[in-house]
Amino acid sequence: MEKGFIIIDGLGTIEGELIGADVSVFGELVFTTSPSGYIKSLTDPSYKGQILVFSFPYIGAYGTDETGESKKIMANGAIFSHVPEYRKQELSRFLKDQNVPGLIVENTRKIVDHIRKNGNKLGAIGMTELIDPYRSNLVDEAIWISNKGREADVLVVDLGIKGNILEFLSDLKLDVIPYKEFKNGIWEKYKGIVVSNGPGDPSHDALRDFGIELQGAMGKKPILGICLGHQLISLYSGLETYKMKFGHRSINHPVLDLKTERFGITTHNHGFSVKFHEGHNLDLRFQSLNDGSVEGLEGYKLLTVQFHPEGGPGPRDELGIFNEFRRLMGIE
Repeated sequence: MEKGFIIIDGLGTIEGELIGADVSVFGELVFTTSPSGYIKSLTDPSYKGQILVFSFPYIGAYGTDETGESKKIMANGAIFSHVPEYRKQELSRFLKDQNVPGLIVENTRKIVDHIRKNGNKLGAIGMTELIDPYRSNLVDEAIWISNKGREADVLVVDLGIKGNILEFLSDLKLDVIPYKEFKNGIWEKYKGIVVSNGPGDPSHDALRDFGIELQGAMGKKPILGICLGHQLISLYSGLETYKMKFGHRSINHPVLDLKTERFGITTHNHGFSVKFHEGHNLDLRFQSLNDGSVEGLEGYKLLTVQFHPEGGPGPRDELGIFNEFRRLMGIE
């Protein structure tokens, strides 16, 4: 057994069994309670800059033969409590092939309790320096797809998009572009715009030019914003965003649609949220039944959701989001 260690701000050093790549990484330490879908979680671009702790005590039972949310592992590192011996080598090879370290520790509960009490903390695997990943524009490290064709209906802006979002829109003709190409009125020829999920702080200076361009498209084309997309639309509509204590990262968050009075069990992966108040041509549409936080807004030709209606991993209680976006575009 090869030994490794992680240093956690305020908790100290925890030793464990190193799997995957023997490299040093840093990041914000976050946790997910999801019992499955670990490959989808590891490859979710929203985890860029973070070390992901799996709080479920048994991860790896079905190996690595699962379609990811992007082309590679996006999390900086991973922490597990128990990986079955008959799958350990397979999971280790999956991590190693992509130069990502993993650590199996005796009890992830100690780490999760520390985060829940004190908020997300910085961590480092195999190194002693703690570095804040939010200093960087994490979106630039997470964008992964560009797919422009001819006569597309929908312009999809990649801020670190999950593959399952594209699956839910696969019946439409899509052009997918990185956010930096969203300029000079490129959006004008499309029936609608999707602004994707992604990692990092929506108020980062590097996203400002995109936010201003997005501001110019609001009210002129139907727009769907998901996760980071929701936060950016809110921010550039005049609302505020804030960093949550430890965020929402799981597959079992109940969300209420205030308009239809339906609720769904939804997938989440975000560490920032929106402060809603009246007066910005936006209405509160979706709300968390756990903590009352903002889960989505609507306005003229505009729909946003903080949760992930495409699941991946998790349930597909998408609350009709994608069909509602189609109706906004006049496509049934």
